[in-house]
Amino acid sequence: MILRHNYYYYKKAIPIPTCEKILEAGRKRIAKQATTLAGLDTTERNCKTAWLTDRWIYDIINPFIHVANKKAGWNFQFDWNESCQFTIYEKGHYYEWHTDQEPDLLKSNNKNIDGKTRKLSLTLQLTDKTKYEGGDFQFMWILGDKKEAKDKKDFVKITTVDDAKDIGTIIIFPSFIFHRVLPITKGKRESLVNWTVGKQFI
Repeated sequence: MILRHNYYYYKKAIPIPTCEKILEAGRKRIAKQATTLAGLDTTERNCKTAWLTDRWIYDIINPFIHVANKKAGWNFQFDWNESCQFTIYEKGHYYEWHTDQEPDLLKSNNKNIDGKTRKLSLTLQLTDKTKYEGGDFQFMWILGDKKEAKDKKDFVKITTVDDAKDIGTIIIFPSFIFHRVLPITKGKRESLVNWTVGKQFI
């Protein structure tokens, strides 16, 4: 799928008091060791997560998702949000290269999610960038045919989203795009992650 825009972001879109309210809600939950789509694997992902389903949080993030979907030219069809993931990265924590949706469709007891696929991923920065070091948010794209490339840089492009560290910044991107979070070297980074789901791409 050729995209006009690989990601779309809103710099400092959410006011700090609202970020603090989300932080308060997330910190009230019991955070557990994070898993990947394949299960627990700390060589691929090492951080902690808790889950939020507060209606007011969806009321905040969904308008940004709908606008980004239109302005970025994706025009994906979706009809539901998964639970919001409150993510905690402390010193040494990271998440290696991954996509948020694998080829298999989602399996869930929730009929609004079961049999669907993740369409758009959202991450909201909740920590002031002066409070931690490391933890850069990066995307990776394949630029060409690996067999024809003379060097890795000829077919792989890695982009660091510098503005992703600004508190209140929202990044939205198709869930099939590879991304990662580099290791935290100092302090703690907290964020909110969400996925919109819909019927399988045809």
